[in-house]
Amino acid sequence: MPDYPIVNAHHHIGHPDDDQDSVFQWSESVAQIIDTMDENRVDASMLMPLGGENDRSVTEVHDSIYEASEAYPGRIFGITAPNAHLGREFVHEEITRCVEELDFKYAKLHTLAWGVDPTSDVAYDFYDACVENDIPVMIHTGPHGMPFSVPGMLIPVAEDYPELDIVMAHMGGAYTLTQEAIILAKRYENFYLDTTLALNMYVRRAMEEVGADRLLMAAEHSSNIPVALTKIDCIGASEDQKRQILGGNAIDLYDLDVAVQDWEEKEVSAAD
Repeated sequence: MPDYPIVNAHHHIGHPDDDQDSVFQWSESVAQIIDTMDENRVDASMLMPLGGENDRSVTEVHDSIYEASEAYPGRIFGITAPNAHLGREFVHEEITRCVEELDFKYAKLHTLAWGVDPTSDVAYDFYDACVENDIPVMIHTGPHGMPFSVPGMLIPVAEDYPELDIVMAHMGGAYTLTQEAIILAKRYENFYLDTTLALNMYVRRAMEEVGADRLLMAAEHSSNIPVALTKIDCIGASEDQKRQILGGNAIDLYDLDVAVQDWEEKEVSAAD
């Protein structure tokens, strides 16, 4: 058993009153997430809204994530994701509320779900809110959502926001685009790579060329948690590199106070 915390740094949850998200057609409960975390010995997960919360009802999802973080302190952390098209004032107010009142750790700009050009004015308003609240931004990248989700679209963002930590969700998500994401991360030290949907061979390449200190293990959905963990076991990482990728980097980047679980004690208690 690893002697370091495991953090799933990117996980979606839909509106608590809906069976399915209106964009991606799936959702799951916090109880399901916690159960799968326990089954796979994951100490903490970071939850964000799915794509269907395209109006101001996203505040309700944020509130439900906060309630989960209160119910599972140190195991559930919040991520804010208001649609960038909802206007500068609302986006700034909601991101600020989530950070200052709900202790959320970063913001997600979903170029696919919302049809957002990452170089547009509304996207820059979103980045401004992140800078003002001193939090990183995650940006969806990959073949789904092109052209807005192509990693190369983030070059001007990197140039204009050198002080902003930028996480490329899915690190490009496919063959050519993953390589492009790796090239950008090598060029810009404020870029991080999220392992969801990325092939093992490219996660290994990113570890070797960019460094284990800028890779973040994540799953997106509970059914992906075993795969996300196994993926890191298949790339030839040393124990120190695994420590970074599987949780250390997320803890450092997002300033997480993780409630590290005593898995052996929990299993004994469950057996009793």
